[in-house]
Amino acid sequence: MTVVIATVVAVVAPVARAAAPAAKAKRTAPGTVVSAVPIDGAPAGSKGWRIVYRTTTAAGAPAVSAGTVYVPTAPAPGGGKSTRFVVAWAHPTLGTGADCTPSQAADPAAAIPGFAEMMANGWVVTSTDYTGLGSPGVLPYLIGDGEAHNVLDSVRAAMNLPGTDAGTTFAVWGHSQGGHASLFTPGVADRYAPELRLVGVAGAAPAAELVPLVALQWNQFVAWVIGSEVIELWPKFYPALTAAQVATPVAQQNAARLGSICITADQSAVLAAFGSYLLQPFFQVDPTTVPRWRAKLAANTPTFVRAVPTFVAQGLQDDVVLPATTARLERDWCDRGGKVTVVWYPEATHFSIPTVSADRTVTWLTERFAGKRAGDTCAGTPPVTPATVAAPAR
Repeated sequence: MTVVIATVVAVVAPVARAAAPAAKAKRTAPGTVVSAVPIDGAPAGSKGWRIVYRTTTAAGAPAVSAGTVYVPTAPAPGGGKSTRFVVAWAHPTLGTGADCTPSQAADPAAAIPGFAEMMANGWVVTSTDYTGLGSPGVLPYLIGDGEAHNVLDSVRAAMNLPGTDAGTTFAVWGHSQGGHASLFTPGVADRYAPELRLVGVAGAAPAAELVPLVALQWNQFVAWVIGSEVIELWPKFYPALTAAQVATPVAQQNAARLGSICITADQSAVLAAFGSYLLQPFFQVDPTTVPRWRAKLAANTPTFVRAVPTFVAQGLQDDVVLPATTARLERDWCDRGGKVTVVWYPEATHFSIPTVSADRTVTWLTERFAGKRAGDTCAGTPPVTPATVAAPAR
């Protein structure tokens, strides 16, 4: 993973050296751009950069992340600086291997839903890889504070990158793991990045309700895909957790290798890559029945923030982030007085939901940037019963 970022830094070192000197504090502040390389062949109507920027870990220690920033080639609205709205895209589970790093794809914008529409709207679009994916450090996989820090600092990085005209008003949109990051961001933004103004968050099949999601999926084949990253990475954040507490010996032996497999929309290829492992148990016990694991799953579940409107798109054919968990989120957040809009797509799968919901999501984001009052779907009845979870083992 460190090889990728080392190469990036080496390539852009002349760019960094050519920049005007800045105060020491500025050079080390979260959101500071360490390096930026123009993206050749950016989509029509846009220009982009592969960036490395400063951020912090979940615990607040200095770190770096790679990512991308795109800006329309058309003049900024109003003709002045800092006038563009910013959308921070948060990517889904992709695998921990360096080859899975989204900013290193030949066309990173191709993986950002609604990209052309957002460029046409005049917005800046930034996307974090998260620390540890193509950069040094440990990937904060479903670690809410770490993901949110990386997302918020990608917005700061866009503001600090010359030529973007990025302002302080922004929204976050993510899919799956990125939906988790998106919905976690409001609970972190005010204390971590008070200079920024968050007007809304959107999630496509967000992995938000971690306790019921794990309780429902721990003995399913998807545990090999998601669980491999969890048992490999979470003990690095929480030393009291060990893989041996929850995973089978074969899972423990193969988690690092299997977690590095790149996850794509080609489900047949992914399933083939995991092979016969999918026929064996991954977890030896439901992690939600192990108090230490359940506590951390609960701690990394996004918290409701009344002031920030939320939009969620969920496919009813999703066998990864189960619709019942999204129904639970809608019920719980609505019960607390939230402005939550959930749109259900009867035919959408986990992998198709970002694309099929993109137009609706961009329209919703446009309304938030325009300052329109957000509606909600709280008076409706979800098409599935909200998930329930038994009391933890004592």
